[in-house]
Amino acid sequence: MPVLRKALYSLLVALLVYMLWALVVPAYSEAHHDRIYRACSAPWGWVHMTEDQWNIEMLVMEANGTIPPGVVFRYYEAEHDTGKGTNIQEDGTIPTWDQWARGLVEGQILSIDDWANGDYPEIEELMFASGLVPEWMMDMGGVVRRFNDPYWSQPNPMNPTNTIWQSICWGGYGTGPSIPVNEFVDGEWISNIPTTTTTAAPATTTTTPPTTTLPPPPEEAAPTPEPSPLEGLPDGYDLFDAEWDGYPFEQTILLLEARYPPGTPDRFHFRLSVAVEFLRQGGMVRGLDNLWESGS
Repeated sequence: MPVLRKALYSLLVALLVYMLWALVVPAYSEAHHDRIYRACSAPWGWVHMTEDQWNIEMLVMEANGTIPPGVVFRYYEAEHDTGKGTNIQEDGTIPTWDQWARGLVEGQILSIDDWANGDYPEIEELMFASGLVPEWMMDMGGVVRRFNDPYWSQPNPMNPTNTIWQSICWGGYGTGPSIPVNEFVDGEWISNIPTTTTTAAPATTTTTPPTTTLPPPPEEAAPTPEPSPLEGLPDGYDLFDAEWDGYPFEQTILLLEARYPPGTPDRFHFRLSVAVEFLRQGGMVRGLDNLWESGS
């Protein structure tokens, strides 16, 4: 009986879908996102279509076979013994484990399989077009990346217990101006969406200084003063200039060495080469300052 009931329900849903299809006002292919936002600040939700329109689209793709069986999991009361508050206890109370489906209706979507694994491009398009998932976002350095770029899940070099995405969102660094998807530059339209959609984890760069052999100093020579880490840099060159230049490794190392002197007591000492990579990936100098001030 439950199987027959489910089959009849599916048939009625398919008929209803095709009847409602002609009444849906905007097709999702017409919806668009005209700006790219920074991570954690992109608007999401029912931005470009209503929940009912989204559900109809899902039903259509299931009915015509675009989405194969077993990808979308729906709620059918006949398949569950709990959830609707029917297991009343002797004292008249309803346990928590019997209330999880109180707000659900027959056929409501409970979950969708791993839809972003590349096997279901139609579901991806629907997620983006509806506004539930922003396809493109900017990192702290303004680099445009896709929502499933491996970059977001990399451990933060300065705090490996959190991913880069978690550090950006939890630290409140995901705000900033958005940019247009397409803009008119020098008489032609250009796209700000990169041609490469995924980025491999960046390798940590380590520079080994060359070994230099110096002759021994004269016996009565005065001690040579310790050179300043800033020697060899242009006058006035600071971390703002380095940021503008994309944090060149050698210059940034010298600036960081002057800002965080090695051997300073009661300070947290970190590898300067890792700090350079952190800044290149959009990290903030104030984040390094906070880590430095946190102590040993």
